[in-house]
Amino acid sequence: MKAIQVIINMVTAIMLAFALVGGGFAVCVASPVTHGLSWVFSDDATSPFDRNQLATVADATRDYAFGKHDLLALYQTIYDVDVEFRGSVGYSAASTTSAGFPKVDQVTDRTSLTQLREAFNGASEVYCYSQAELSHLDDCYVLARLSYPVIIAAAILALAGLIFTGVTGRRRRLGAVFLAAGVLVMVLFVALAVWAALDFQGFFTAFHGVLFSQGNWEFPYDSLLICALPTAFWVAMGVVWLILALLFALISILIGRKLLKKRQ
Repeated sequence: MKAIQVIINMVTAIMLAFALVGGGFAVCVASPVTHGLSWVFSDDATSPFDRNQLATVADATRDYAFGKHDLLALYQTIYDVDVEFRGSVGYSAASTTSAGFPKVDQVTDRTSLTQLREAFNGASEVYCYSQAELSHLDDCYVLARLSYPVIIAAAILALAGLIFTGVTGRRRRLGAVFLAAGVLVMVLFVALAVWAALDFQGFFTAFHGVLFSQGNWEFPYDSLLICALPTAFWVAMGVVWLILALLFALISILIGRKLLKKRQ
């Protein structure tokens, strides 16, 4: 019986740690976070679009990769941004027949995915997403769809384990679970933070190499996707996730210490 309790406590601590990490991830991919970080860190110096336009594209990209996965909505947003840019001073100063600009003037119905695809077909990645970039976003969506149920399942299992431990009157065990989960998350994220601080490019490459082994995650520096969501954006996203994870871990540790102290 004691061995079973130990196993339950270990599993509960791991599931709680996973839930804490997942909670930070859920906050990071929330629309306000994506919009705010993109507006601050988007590369409008390289892109022909301004910060507001790039943040708008980032919002639509987030919705496509981590939300509704509505391809028409993504195309419509990029189309609207291209149309807005076409009417701006920046576009007027350039040739109206410049190679690579989407054929937005040929679109008569912005609700037609077929027309939007034809308008973007052959256009430069500076102004729209390529098929390779869309494929990468599709992969992100698959990972997101897999991760959400796992995070929810981990949270449910952690809650069940905590309730079981609490009901059985094992306050000290309950405190140990909270403490272990918090320490586990803190050690993991501090280690990752040190790695990223010492070699962010290596960390970024390794991270994408594991999740996207097919290699479809490297794109031109001046592409719309990279300008809307540049490296600085991902660094900031990582910092937000780190802060949230450490905060959740600290709360878990404090709860654990309090329960252990009461028992003593």
